[in-house]
Amino acid sequence: MAPLRIGYIGVGMRSLGFTDFIKRHPGEFELVAVAELNLDKARVVLDHFQLEAELMEDHEALTARDDLDAVMVLTPDYAHADPAISAIRNGKHVFIEKPLATTLADCDRVIAAAEGTDTVVYIGFNMRHTPVHEKIFNLIRSGELGRVTTIEANEWYNGGKTYFRRWHRLRRFGGGLWLTKACHDFDLVTWIAGGRPTSIYAVDSLSHYRHRAGVGPRCRDCAEKATCPDYYDINKPYEHPLMETYRNMQLQMDQSVEWAPDICLWNSAKDTFDNGMAILTYDNDIRASYTVNVLGARTTRQMKVVGTLAMVEGDLEEGIVKYYHRHDEGRNRVYDLNAEIEGGHGGADERLMRDFLHCCRTGAAPRSGLAEGRLAVELSTAATRSADLGQVIHLNGRGPQPAGAAIQNNAAARPR
Repeated sequence: MAPLRIGYIGVGMRSLGFTDFIKRHPGEFELVAVAELNLDKARVVLDHFQLEAELMEDHEALTARDDLDAVMVLTPDYAHADPAISAIRNGKHVFIEKPLATTLADCDRVIAAAEGTDTVVYIGFNMRHTPVHEKIFNLIRSGELGRVTTIEANEWYNGGKTYFRRWHRLRRFGGGLWLTKACHDFDLVTWIAGGRPTSIYAVDSLSHYRHRAGVGPRCRDCAEKATCPDYYDINKPYEHPLMETYRNMQLQMDQSVEWAPDICLWNSAKDTFDNGMAILTYDNDIRASYTVNVLGARTTRQMKVVGTLAMVEGDLEEGIVKYYHRHDEGRNRVYDLNAEIEGGHGGADERLMRDFLHCCRTGAAPRSGLAEGRLAVELSTAATRSADLGQVIHLNGRGPQPAGAAIQNNAAARPR
């Protein structure tokens, strides 16, 4: 069978993992064309992987090509909707890196474009594909836990400081970390819960990366760069090949203070947080908590699910799931899933790409499609509003817009 012919719209860090997969699986995917406003940045990616895809700046021209089967939308989050709609209208299958969009209005525009078509629109919620989370999901659906009562999900991220250097630090581009980061976990928890969320209450704080006098504005300029533990030397090569490629991409980007890859973590303009917690309720009498903290000393996702018969605990970094029975310790067991883990994000990325390929070739429904994508945005924007207002947000299926939504699509300065 011929490989699926792919076009990228946008090139950033996430594209490196996808391109690595495509390079290693030439019989499954072929990267034909790339649309990117910063062509020099795109060339770094193609040169690293020694690929001959055609470069262009206009995403409309890319989606109109006859030699593409599918398009992957990998732009900054605020710019997902228009390329996705263009691809749908040109009859292309579409992969949209999470989130679907940053506003419910944009979600609904994509949904309306896809209505009545045979187009596969796949949302890149890769956490649904990890062996750890699949095991937890299957144990619940088998009935071994009894009736689920509570879910606890935690994300600790040691690399979170980079958010305050990237466009993610500004809501007008990424919606804030309740959307950029937590949309993954709101989708995951909802998938595990198997119900419809009815309310959410969130609290958050920028506890660490607050303004400091006498530092910055970029690491390269800073008087404290010799002693700062978060100093980033943009000119120092990485040993890891993909990270070194990403550094070379950064060197092709805007080096002015606003978008410098080494902008000061403390003094960069930002309107999001570095730690937060959310409580969710579901219509099937399940309650869930979620903590995101990008100041972690290790990077992992943890999940604990308590049922009336048993409970399970999973750790993404360790690659294990532990099962504990309430009444019979002899049934307790540990699932070591490391043999099933291949590739990034706890083995999720390889499975995600193969599922996208399967859906495009067969017309099968995506594990995470437009309905799931919209619901995650509804939860994320509701969490943002809850934290801003200090209120519980009740969900009715047509959730609130995030703060600042009116300026999402007409920002004067945009990252490239």
